[in-house]
Amino acid sequence: MLEFAYLALSLIIALLFVAITILINYKLAPVTEKTELKLSTYECGEELIGEAHIRMSVQYYIYGIAYLITDILAIFIIIWSLTSVNLGTLGIFSIIFFSLIALLGLGYVIKKGLLKWV
Repeated sequence: MLEFAYLALSLIIALLFVAITILINYKLAPVTEKTELKLSTYECGEELIGEAHIRMSVQYYIYGIAYLITDILAIFIIIWSLTSVNLGTLGIFSIIFFSLIALLGLGYVIKKGLLKWV
């Protein structure tokens, strides 16, 4: 029961710290005028030129997803290699199956030409 009292005291201290910090910020922060330029999309003082929304290439996301899949595959293989002694034949077949699925996906991506930089 005493552990929960320490937890509650820590929570109260944390909430008080946050509340006091926000209160000090409101008291010490300078008050600025809200002009039309200040309320615009970019408040740095520069006038807007063109649209804020631009079309981005999907190629960046494909590279990111390919990197994540390769990274997860490497992590699983490292973990498997560290525990392969205890896994037996089922563990060997499971990592072979997992690797084949990942390699088939990589082959599909290469065949479609999705890793070529545009």
